[in-house]
Amino acid sequence: DRERHCAGYISAGRDQFINSQFSALNSLHTLTAMDSMPLVNALFAGRTVFLTGGSGFVGKVVIEKFLHDVPDVEKIFVLVRAAKGKSAQQRWADISQCALFNRVRAERPWALDKVVPVEGDITVDDMGLSETDLKAVLEETSVVLHCAATVRFNDTLRNAIELNVKGVDRMIKLCKRMPKLDCFLHCSTCYVNVDKEGDIEEKLYDVVCDPHKLIDGHSWMSDEMLNGITGSITKKYFNTYCFTKHVAEELVRRECVDLPTLIFRPAIIAGIWKDGIPGWADAFQGITANALGFGTGTIPRMPCDTNNPLDVVPVDVVSSMMITCAAYRLHLTEKKDRSMPVFHCNSSHLNPLSASHYRNLCGSFLAAYPLEMMLFSPSAGTRGSPALEDGLHAFKQLVVGPALDKTAELLAGRKPFWARTFAKCREVYQVFIPFTSKRWIYQSNGMVELIERMQPEDRQTFDFDLRQLDWTDFISDVLFGMKTFLTKNDIMSDEKLARARRKVRIHQGIELAATLIFAWLLSVVLTGGLTSWTVALPLALAFYAYFNCALHTTVPIGTIDSYRKRMCAEMQVEPSEKCQAA
Repeated sequence: DRERHCAGYISAGRDQFINSQFSALNSLHTLTAMDSMPLVNALFAGRTVFLTGGSGFVGKVVIEKFLHDVPDVEKIFVLVRAAKGKSAQQRWADISQCALFNRVRAERPWALDKVVPVEGDITVDDMGLSETDLKAVLEETSVVLHCAATVRFNDTLRNAIELNVKGVDRMIKLCKRMPKLDCFLHCSTCYVNVDKEGDIEEKLYDVVCDPHKLIDGHSWMSDEMLNGITGSITKKYFNTYCFTKHVAEELVRRECVDLPTLIFRPAIIAGIWKDGIPGWADAFQGITANALGFGTGTIPRMPCDTNNPLDVVPVDVVSSMMITCAAYRLHLTEKKDRSMPVFHCNSSHLNPLSASHYRNLCGSFLAAYPLEMMLFSPSAGTRGSPALEDGLHAFKQLVVGPALDKTAELLAGRKPFWARTFAKCREVYQVFIPFTSKRWIYQSNGMVELIERMQPEDRQTFDFDLRQLDWTDFISDVLFGMKTFLTKNDIMSDEKLARARRKVRIHQGIELAATLIFAWLLSVVLTGGLTSWTVALPLALAFYAYFNCALHTTVPIGTIDSYRKRMCAEMQVEPSEKCQAA
């Protein structure tokens, strides 16, 4: 019946057929007792997967999950760019040695042979694959997971189109030449719909730009012309990343009518929750980038409505749900279901984390376990206004930074540092702050219904039920993971932790003195007198109260002893000084 229904729409015309698919999508997740999925491993048995973005944060975790928990997958082609003088094979050899793959090396070392790195680049037709690799990928692949993209929010529009739109177009063209293809999973993002507010459904909304016209314009428009339209784009979509990912979804909608396709939208991705090394991450992004700003004192406040949810999702939840979604698409293909499901992978709907709770967890953690390196005392605040905070960042970039650089050059002959650092901090602040301006609830009914379709053993193996996540434990682990794997702090050394705590007190004393001096200088300007302490002291108190007092509420957090034990157990090393090196 479904096939006859689709055939009728095809005869009525391509556009009507596309609309019929997405009308049917609203009823796709209606469950019956007959809708349960086979085992994930059974659906992948004997299949070859082609993964792009495998050298990225999410890609590595997806590969590790396949190797550890999908034993019957035949092969995984991983697209890897040659970089820094290393071939794709050399880069994969380095990646496979990282701590994330410890349990695979210990429990299933032969599984690593299933990964076949193929050298290529999504900015080149046919993904830049050699003739031999292209032939193998086309002939053998039955599952494509397209995760490669630029995740730089402030990337140029030209680069963002090249990677996030034209890269998808190249992948779709490749998929259409794969005779065995049974699943094309396009990894998008929840934030393709930042132009909206409130409840965002798991569906494709109308797009503001024709993807084909954008691709055509990219070929003939100058950088100056593209930069000229970037401003109008970012007013609605905040940045080039969200805009180009939004357009890419429209491209998928139009071009994948005859492909077994699924769109997967994760939210803000953080470290590992429970399926692997707790808190593990290999890049500053999302909340770890924000926490670094809090921890180093460089971005001490992020003004926002503290009742709004931060849509954070653990990376192991993303990997488990992505693999399960791909298996579900394989299941639909077996049933000759030609729908194009859209799944959100996020927390704001089922288990929201409020901005105030995150702020309090960060502030409490950094007070107890400060980073070893900081420029100012750690601070986690949400007060103030975006414009005021941007003005303060501008003042540091344009006045304080150059003054400190000049002083350091005259006294010690040091190269400029502060102005450049403050400029970078302001840039990061400006990237983050638009996402605090609206309230989004990304509906994730599909997540719940997918869990209900799974076999009981798969619910354990591929556990992405975010309703069970405890935010206090998870954010604590994310921050411990940041200290361990990103800032490379010696998590096993109590002595270095004590030294970091002393450093915080020193910075706080210096900042108090600087506040008094600045208030006095300002009072001199205002009154014209050098002894205007009646003006200086109230100013100093007001400044200190805004910048330092009660920025967060102290709440319980995880302990370092617990994290050390669990981290070393997952890394399969002894809880000693050697654990840090591993």
